[in-house]
Amino acid sequence: MPDIKLPTSTDQTTESPSDNGKNIIKKKVPKIHFDLPPQIQNQHQSLNNARANKQITRNDNMLFPGFDSPQVIRSLNSPSPSSVGNREKVRLAPHHSALDWEKFKHENNVKMIDPSSFPLRITKGELSKHTHPKDCWVALGGKIYNISSYLDFHPGGVNILVKFAGKDCTSIFMKYHRWVNFERILDECFIGFLV
Repeated sequence: MPDIKLPTSTDQTTESPSDNGKNIIKKKVPKIHFDLPPQIQNQHQSLNNARANKQITRNDNMLFPGFDSPQVIRSLNSPSPSSVGNREKVRLAPHHSALDWEKFKHENNVKMIDPSSFPLRITKGELSKHTHPKDCWVALGGKIYNISSYLDFHPGGVNILVKFAGKDCTSIFMKYHRWVNFERILDECFIGFLV
């Protein structure tokens, strides 16, 4: 956490016209000073050196990522794009965004089970039988989800989900997606409980 010093007044003044446009109002401008940790200072120095040496260029129309964004700083310090910790992203088919998934799951039967048997009580043995893309069940947080319909909407691709089909995926999910609310995303896919 940066050490933030309280704003201090400086002798700098700004001039702005008053409401009637005739008088000029002079104001003292507070200056805020941040002491950054050495690691962050080194990253900014690395970025400034790369800019000065023209190792990175910027298209004036480029809004994202910004010059000082973590993506740019990380890319300067990483030996290659395949460094450890990166997760693969795939290009989704048209109409497979998160918003499209929200619409799709409410307009279709994504549970794919007999409604009279809902909610199911599923053992690990029964769960392990559902490993095919057309019949793909996973356990997350003690609940079972039929994610067959969600596979094509997953930003990380189908293969990674099918790899963990038929298993309790709670620990691996929390490792890579701790901030994601899977209960909200997969609410319509919920079919029962792991017993």
